Amino acid sequence: MKIVFNQYFMFIFLSTFLVPTFMFAQPEESKSSLSACIIENAQQLNGSPYVPGTLEVAGPEKLVCFTDKFDCITFVEYVLALSIYQAENAQNKTFEAILQQLRYRHGKIDGYGSRLHYFSEWILENEKNGFIQNITPKISSSPYKKNIRFMTSNAPKYPPLTDKKELKKVSLAEHRISDYTWNYIPKSKINHISDQILSGDIIAITTDIKDLDFVHTGFAIRTEDGVHLLHASESEGKVVISKKTLYDYLKSHKHQSGIMILRVK
Repeated sequence: MKIVFNQYFMFIFLSTFLVPTFMFAQPEESKSSLSACIIENAQQLNGSPYVPGTLEVAGPEKLVCFTDKFDCITFVEYVLALSIYQAENAQNKTFEAILQQLRYRHGKIDGYGSRLHYFSEWILENEKNGFIQNITPKISSSPYKKNIRFMTSNAPKYPPLTDKKELKKVSLAEHRISDYTWNYIPKSKINHISDQILSGDIIAITTDIKDLDFVHTGFAIRTEDGVHLLHASESEGKVVISKKTLYDYLKSHKHQSGIMILRVK
């Protein structure tokens, strides 16, 4: 199920034809917090297919939203936008306006290069937007700094980058985020700090892959045996709660080096 938004048909498509009614229901008394909304909405999507590249549609860049298939980032964006809308933290914004602000630099669609392709820029922009807080520096002093150029170094894999204007936008973004030094939690230390992770926190997974900042993301969910990851899983082919704890999940992935914790506001 795909939604392509435009200024004339946006509301009709959302409210009438394409979105199941539970997705835009007004908050109930039981939804006492944004984190509770996130976990409830994310679990509603359990079992939805993992499909990469759903935002790569023909024609000019536009706001696209699939409600029945996701990759790891579109899953996080969709659930977060929906939950902010439902929790009445949106300051009278529509769902689509929230999603656009989450996904695009300064909330404006200006070609392929205006999308927040790198999750590090996504974090910086959405801290400015007031949607999240990166709480990692309060927990860990371990530095994380990368020279980010994965997309421009692999430009033939991204057809829109044949447009020099879009290539320049992405290149400038890479330079900006490469100048930034982060804190992260090495995967060997996750068990030591797991009591500070809350259900509904966004987990951003760092990597030792050259030129790349993050390789995966999802929501933390606490169960009886600890913190797990509620995510759109490529290996499982669907949205799942990880069978392994977060610590064991990262241990089983060679190139996942650690995490950052983003708390929704």
